[in-house]
Parts: sequence; structure tokens; C-alpha cells
Amino acid sequence: MSEALERIRDQAGPCGIVCAACPLGNGSVAESASQTKKHISECKIPMWSPYIPGGDSIDWSAVDRGLEWVEKYACCAGCANGGGPPDCTIRICARQRGYDLCSSCSDLDGCTKFEWLKEHGQRLKQSLMECRGLSREEYIRKMKDKKPW
Repeated sequence: MSEALERIRDQAGPCGIVCAACPLGNGSVAESASQTKKHISECKIPMWSPYIPGGDSIDWSAVDRGLEWVEKYACCAGCANGGGPPDCTIRICARQRGYDLCSSCSDLDGCTKFEWLKEHGQRLKQSLMECRGLSREEYIRKMKDKKPW
């Protein structure tokens, strides 16, 4: 099990994201960036790209810097470990109300705090509403292999 996945294995945010199913939480985004960087280097893509249409206009040092950034920073520790946006309205509200999951909240149906997540927020709310009555642990077991967004 990867270090990132071990760190968030039994976590779910109050919003219903199960960290192990999230590509940022389980480390797959960071790992993909690392692998992409490795493949670009090993295949010497910057060397032969000028011979392919549009390849001469690519700034490979910028691509490398971008992939290094993703590798380093695109890995969420999960809400319980201080990850996610510090100003997440969903997490702040859930903590103030004492909820582990927003599915426990009687105001979930009309909640507007998910709006910043756009269509993902609506899908998360729907998943939470469908799982009302489940404990956090039961919810994680049910959703561990699913992305509710």
C-alpha cells in the first residue's frame, strides 16, 4: 500500500468524498505526474519533439516544472489530517455542527455549501442523502471503491 493511501485509508470528508477513492488522496495524481516525467525523460521526447508538428513550440522545462509541482503538491492528506482547502465551507459547517458526515445533517437537502464544487457537489449531496443513517465507517465501506462525484 502506498504511503499516501495508508495515510488516508479510513478517511472520508464530511462532504462524502472517501479519501481512498479520490485520486488526490490516494496519490495516483502525484504518481502519474512522476511516471509521466520519467517517461518524457527516458523516451527523450524533448529531443525528437521538434520534428513533430507543434513540438518545436513546447517549453519542456516548463512542462518539467509543472509535473514536479503536481508530484509534490497534488496529494491531499484528507480533512482529518489537515488536507483539502483550508476554507472549505462544508468542513467548517460540519465541524461547527458536530457531524462526521453531512448525511447526518437535517439541512442537507437545501444546503448551498456544496455549490463551490459545481456538479460534483450535487453528486456528493445525492450520495450522502442516499446513505443517510449509515455510520462514517459503514459509509466508507460502501463507497470505498466509488467516486461519488
